[in-house]
Amino acid sequence: MSVNKKVEKEFFTLKEVAEAIGASYGTVKRDIDNGNLPAYRIGRKYFVGKQDVINYRTDMGRRRNVNGYTIQELMEKIPLSYAFIVELIKSKKLEAVKVGRQYVIPYETFDNFMLKKKIES
Repeated sequence: MSVNKKVEKEFFTLKEVAEAIGASYGTVKRDIDNGNLPAYRIGRKYFVGKQDVINYRTDMGRRRNVNGYTIQELMEKIPLSYAFIVELIKSKKLEAVKVGRQYVIPYETFDNFMLKKKIES
């Protein structure tokens, strides 16, 4: 074994992951808790594998490029309250993507949701 061998880092702390993707520590931790980011826990410390960081960063970029309605835009489109729309999202009746601190409902998802709710006479 060579003493001068450079070791490539395979695992990263949550702080390092947050800095790498431009998000907060809390966002990274929440995504681990929600099962969106695989992680390892040793004692009180969390670590994320290198490939998982790469996949997570790609996924975050994809989520930020979602075309759809914000909750405020939906409120202008249909007469529903903010709280009611959030409840639909949290109960998984209306699919949404969280972009930063805001939910975005893809256009097609909303159209399909409304088709299911249409009353036929």
